Amino acid sequence: MDEVVFRMEQNLEAFQVRMGMAAESGMRIVRQASDEGRNMALRALRDPSFDGVRNSFQSIWSSCLELLERIRHSAVDMADPNFLYDQLQLYFRDEISRNNMFFVCVGLGLGTAGGFLLGLWLARPSVSAPVMKSISCSYFGAAESVSLTRVSVPQMFSDTDILIRIRAASFHRLDEQITRGYGRTLRRMISNTPETPLVLGRAAAGVVEAVGRDCRSGLEIGDEVWLVAPWYAPGVAAEVAVVPESRVGRKPFITGFEGAASLPYSGCVAMGALKQADLGEHNCAGKRILVQDGCSPVGCVLTQLAKKWGATVTATCYVRSVPVIRALGADDVITLRGESPSDGLFLSTDSSLVEKFNLSHALATREVTFDVIFFTTFVSYDKSFLHKYLSPGGRIIDTCEMPLLSDDLGFLGRCFLSCFVALRRFAGWVIRSPPDWGGPHLCHLTLDRLAGYVNEGLLQTVVDQVFTPEDAQRAIEHICSEKAIGSTIVTFRDSK
Repeated sequence: MDEVVFRMEQNLEAFQVRMGMAAESGMRIVRQASDEGRNMALRALRDPSFDGVRNSFQSIWSSCLELLERIRHSAVDMADPNFLYDQLQLYFRDEISRNNMFFVCVGLGLGTAGGFLLGLWLARPSVSAPVMKSISCSYFGAAESVSLTRVSVPQMFSDTDILIRIRAASFHRLDEQITRGYGRTLRRMISNTPETPLVLGRAAAGVVEAVGRDCRSGLEIGDEVWLVAPWYAPGVAAEVAVVPESRVGRKPFITGFEGAASLPYSGCVAMGALKQADLGEHNCAGKRILVQDGCSPVGCVLTQLAKKWGATVTATCYVRSVPVIRALGADDVITLRGESPSDGLFLSTDSSLVEKFNLSHALATREVTFDVIFFTTFVSYDKSFLHKYLSPGGRIIDTCEMPLLSDDLGFLGRCFLSCFVALRRFAGWVIRSPPDWGGPHLCHLTLDRLAGYVNEGLLQTVVDQVFTPEDAQRAIEHICSEKAIGSTIVTFRDSK
């Protein structure tokens, strides 16, 4: 063991000797390199070719000293009032110089003021735009795009606009068509808002919160109103809506918000159909009228008004709707089929064939003719077979929204349509009247007539189901189903 320790001590001493020798060798190399570098630098400075570089540096240094001396003299001169006075007299020696100086001062003033205002605008505190809950479609193509979203609160751009706090809104089959792209092309051209999200809802009821200064409707803040929106305008199924005064009226005082929201759009469509058929309270007595799908929102209005005005009303509906349509006053009810396509008179996988067969069979057994036949929902079968059930001079009137040609236009067609829209908008601006882009006639006069019918007991509201905004997609699906009776409502009473 002692021998091992002895050998380790020897090895350690030998290692220390080698490390010392290596350190001395390194220091010798460093000193040699530094001496060679210093000698090279001295030879370069003494080289005649370096004289030019040295002279250049000396010239630059002399120029810097001369410049500093001039600056010092200029500063001394500028501090002398007499010198400044002499310089100003020299500068303003003629009128041209004075004019130039005037414009320079004006430019400096305007630039300074503009820069100051721009700085204030850029430094302004960022205030987030107020938002609200709305039932909107986020893309086109399917009803699944409908959801409760948050959008910016609409602004009152016109002096005749009215801002309304919505309490309840109604959905119609038109809203489902809009989610699939109905009127998308024309709406994009005439609207100043983003295409999506697009607020749905064609009718609503609520409370007035603001009135434009040029409104002549007589409405005041706090009034309970109902309102309607055409297919090309943003919907009203939101917490707040801004609409022109021409589409707002006082709601019936005997109904609540949910009931009032069910009537504005369907009532206007029904009144337009009655006007087209030349039917009114003074000439409707004794007429025989057939209402297809009498329990649709439009069908409920047509059935009630025609019956109250003395007509004999025959209505078609499904089995589930029979008690309702009889309560509304229908004299005769034709049951198309039950809750499923197999409940008809014969089995078929095509529900439209079932409806056509049942309707044709029922009319043939009754052996009656009608003065007017109203279609209130879309059917895919040909209606020409119904002409034999019309009285002389009888008419078939379809209240459904017709397909728009603008939705199928190509690139060139859209270009021509864009020019046409621009011309119509300019003409509307000239005559101070917004252009009408088609669809049923919606105005406050019709709303006032409907309110009068409701208050007098001639017209009842028919509400099938009331949904919350969170169940908006279910509401859209329900209004398009065969189980729907009357109107489908979304309430915003508890919306926060």
